Amino acid sequence: MIDDAGPRGTRRSVASMFVTAASLALPLALLAGAVYLLVFAVEEGGATRDAAAGRGRPGVLLAEKWRCARRCSWYGRFTPQTGNDVRYGVELRGADDGAVEAGNRLPGRDVGRFVQADGGKGEWGSTIGAAVGTLLLLVFAVGSLVAFFVGRDTAPRRRSVT
Repeated sequence: MIDDAGPRGTRRSVASMFVTAASLALPLALLAGAVYLLVFAVEEGGATRDAAAGRGRPGVLLAEKWRCARRCSWYGRFTPQTGNDVRYGVELRGADDGAVEAGNRLPGRDVGRFVQADGGKGEWGSTIGAAVGTLLLLVFAVGSLVAFFVGRDTAPRRRSVT
């Protein structure tokens, strides 16, 4: 067994160092997930806010495929009114999905993450879900860190006789 002299002169085995590192891995992974979800929530919220305000690049979306990825939506090719920056595989939001069929051309606005159908209602579900997920991950991460450090301070200490 390999021993490592700690700052207080105690010795810790490699196994206990591995357990310590593994105990910190969960809260760090939760924090990383919270940061990822926070970035997603901010981007999604900005795009949804722009869509609700009628901002974005106007154009036409050709509905091509009904697909269920993050949610079930129509996806298609967006052609802007000005310029020739055609986007493929863009999600359509704000349209009555039951009234859309493959091949329909729908006026909308490209807001970055998706195309908002003109006159369509803003969809805040993804933004709210990501914000709640971020909060939950942060709570679990902080709780795990507190449990780790409180557990270390209250653990019984053994004295080795040398």
